[in-house]
Amino acid sequence: MKLLDFFNQESRAPKKQIIFTALISGLANGYLLTIINNAAETVNKSEEVQTSNFLLFIIDLILLIYTKQYSLKQATVAAEDAINRVRIRVTDKLRFTELPYIETAGHAKIFTSITQDTSLISESAIILINACQQMIVVCICLLYIAWLSIPGFIVTASVLSISVLMYLYNSKHIGAQLHEVTNKESEFFNGIKSILVGFKEIKINQNKNDDLFEHLETVAKEAKDIKIAAGLHFVIELMFAQTSFYILCAAIIFILPILSATQIDQVVGITIAILFLFGPLSMVVSAFPMFVRANVAVENIYQLEREIDTASKAKQLVMPQAPIFERLEFDQVSFRYPQQGENTAFGVGPLSFEINKGDTLFIVGGNGSGKSTLLKLLVGLYYPLSGNIYLNDKLLESDDYIHYRELYSTIFTDFHLFDRLYGVDEVDERRVDELLRTMDLSKKTNFRRHGFTNTDLSTGQKKRLAYIASVLEDKQIYIFDEWAADQDPEFRQYFYEVLLKDLKAQGKTVIAVSHDDRYFFAADKVIKIEYGRIVV
Repeated sequence: MKLLDFFNQESRAPKKQIIFTALISGLANGYLLTIINNAAETVNKSEEVQTSNFLLFIIDLILLIYTKQYSLKQATVAAEDAINRVRIRVTDKLRFTELPYIETAGHAKIFTSITQDTSLISESAIILINACQQMIVVCICLLYIAWLSIPGFIVTASVLSISVLMYLYNSKHIGAQLHEVTNKESEFFNGIKSILVGFKEIKINQNKNDDLFEHLETVAKEAKDIKIAAGLHFVIELMFAQTSFYILCAAIIFILPILSATQIDQVVGITIAILFLFGPLSMVVSAFPMFVRANVAVENIYQLEREIDTASKAKQLVMPQAPIFERLEFDQVSFRYPQQGENTAFGVGPLSFEINKGDTLFIVGGNGSGKSTLLKLLVGLYYPLSGNIYLNDKLLESDDYIHYRELYSTIFTDFHLFDRLYGVDEVDERRVDELLRTMDLSKKTNFRRHGFTNTDLSTGQKKRLAYIASVLEDKQIYIFDEWAADQDPEFRQYFYEVLLKDLKAQGKTVIAVSHDDRYFFAADKVIKIEYGRIVV
């Protein structure tokens, strides 16, 4: 079972102790049947015999409570330990994967596996241990029935075996349905993300709003229908399990006496054992849907981890160090996105140009011309499909990218503004305050405890705050992807005529995507991109 393998591999909790106490708990639970039956058979015996049975009952009950509580508590610890290990491991691997995988896998799938699936596995831990304990009780009941009557045991085991085999056969279809539900829910979460991220757009376009919601309704209905189908299978199996119990009782009472010479006290004893067995067996059957879902969740998160491993380069063992930048050359570099369906895959190149230390380079071109793709090639987020990149006249190899990326500080058009200055160890708060005043943000946010007190700002203000965070990183090359596009005229002019000059004076290299042709004089070089190629 995948779930058991998961806990065995991932948890560092004392598994042997958990199993041992769960076994003792199950045995103590099963032994209650023997005590109760003995007490029932000796109800007219001496008071001393009944007192002895009562003391045994109390001792066994205390043992049951202690061992069951211990095993369930430790199972909770084991589950959370396993979940924490997997979440941290997958998250650690995720940050070392490559951008193309993140772009193609989708945020919803990754988020669902790391959060929803792991939570489902966590919830299953106590149910798993409890079901294992109840299975022990079932086994003890069967052994007790065998001690009372071998023919009775054969009848009981036969009916239960047939029921279990049919149950397991149907569960395969349920597992496939739940896998499909996971995919549909990821698609639904992507739709929710579209509503949140694109709220402004759908708010002013009712047709787009309605169309998106209609698509969400369709996906939600498909997920609902699959869940209902899986749920109906569970209901049928549950009813079948309960019906099997009544069939078993009927077989013991009506058929067993015909097949074998069975005394009335044996029939009564077997019937009591079956009644005692029904509770634990019902718990096991009721827990089975959770096991199926948890197994699917385990497969989902391990599948995600395998995909990340496939898409990742080897994790660096040492802290990457940026080389000293002098010169960068693109020699016939090309890149192409994977083809989707019958559409022609977009690409850029071959591209050839060079950048020297201290240069201010502007990249210009229309929407969809390939500027963003070029930037991702420049900073090492994409690897060239063909051609070569030379850093300081040395060919940039795949293993060099870890260090090469450390040259850059970037503000892409779809940048993320972190609320803390991650990766900046020592910060001069007076300098930060000065930068906030320079960027006219001192009344909007403050710098406290290595982070900004407020990031709920306008787009232009967020870009100015991102600029502050970027310059505090003190990298050798700065990427500004249409940074000035959302600024008012004063700050736009300030960017081109002051900020860029200040960076240049510090010996920094700047690469900026710009549409402001009136400020092209601020650049040492201008590269124009059309349809993925450089045009003169």
